[in-house]
Amino acid sequence: MKQTLIKNIATGITKKCDILIKNDNFLEVVLVGTTIKIKLKKKSGVYIGNYKNLEFISDG
Repeated sequence: MKQTLIKNIATGITKKCDILIKNDNFLEVVLVGTTIKIKLKKKSGVYIGNYKNLEFISDG
């Protein structure tokens, strides 16, 4: 399975994620070792999404 990194914008913490779905509009990932699924939408060339009031960014 392909992987990517996501970064918490507020804290700068980076985590590995497994990519479930990726296209030109959005990216759906699951944090490695968890069942946490995050959907990120593409804006200005990067993917941005929220989970429990935390904002994440990824290059895909």
